[in-house]
Amino acid sequence: MKARSRVFLSTLLLVVFLCPDHKLTASTSQGEAQLSAPVRISNYAGDDEDPSVLLARDGRFYVAWSSKRRGGAQIYIKSSEGGRTWSTEEMVTSGPGEDYFPSLAQTRDGTFHIAWFRLERKQKDADIWYSRSQDARTWTSPVQISESPKPDWAPNIHADSRGVLRIVWSSSKTGNRELFVSRSDDGGRRWSPERQITQSDEEDDFPHMIETSEGEWILAWTRYRKGSPLLSYYKDASAEIVIARSRDGLNWSAPEVVAPPDEKRRHMDLLPFVFADAAGQLYLSWTSSRSDRRGDILLRSLASEAAAYRLLTTEPKSDYDAKISPTKTPGQYIMVWVSNRDGKTDIYCRTFRL
Repeated sequence: MKARSRVFLSTLLLVVFLCPDHKLTASTSQGEAQLSAPVRISNYAGDDEDPSVLLARDGRFYVAWSSKRRGGAQIYIKSSEGGRTWSTEEMVTSGPGEDYFPSLAQTRDGTFHIAWFRLERKQKDADIWYSRSQDARTWTSPVQISESPKPDWAPNIHADSRGVLRIVWSSSKTGNRELFVSRSDDGGRRWSPERQITQSDEEDDFPHMIETSEGEWILAWTRYRKGSPLLSYYKDASAEIVIARSRDGLNWSAPEVVAPPDEKRRHMDLLPFVFADAAGQLYLSWTSSRSDRRGDILLRSLASEAAAYRLLTTEPKSDYDAKISPTKTPGQYIMVWVSNRDGKTDIYCRTFRL
């Protein structure tokens, strides 16, 4: 990894990657999502990216993101009662490293947990880090989860129904990019040795893991062609969304493609996020170039035809990297994502109904 390379999601900046020369082909069989007006969350003059959102046990939404400022990049967090007005930002990380791609979770005891990757530019290295907090303001000293001479990045942290924490991420340590996981049974104090999840010749990135109400595990990620360079993740049209299923979080089914068909590999489909509604129906959202704009957030039900999807962004700007949480209103969700609609990359939110 070259020092001048931007090995972090902020390269997604203009999803310059997203090919604007293809017309929208969405089916309308799922109907249109009801979208609220976007609300800008971040307000710094620099670039803000990599959001994560959580509806906490105190009834507030918490959003963490990476902000590049004063020559560095750190993680910040804000909270909101309803998503319209947001608190003053609080700093989560500090220090000489560059911190990107935060992922938030909360366990049943109310503890907040966060994972991210830290880029040490001089060492040309990236590793996964973790911290926790009782109030989302004061955080424990960061703990390094992974340590590899090759990049480890794009973590997702998940707290299951029994309070077990898992962090899953992408690593290049095997020669190509595979997914690895570590777990903690004691609230983040001790972490297990990492375990490799995927084994293929292809390149696996941007994992997202959930547990359904029926106790099934769903793992979604972006898969690229064999040999696709890490720094091509934002422009390689071989990108597609795949999922695997598990009953124990250890043994996984063969991956299946869940993005709409793209036989000629004209489109980018990446950065997946899976969630369930109150009835347990599973939905997939992701970033795609399947429009004549610079990138949009798409949504489909995993129970419906893959070609049938809805748009969660409709403005002629670059929109990408969405994370979604249910709200306190049944059938309504809040989405946070990155957009350049105000001239630079910022974090936005909006609500929508299904």
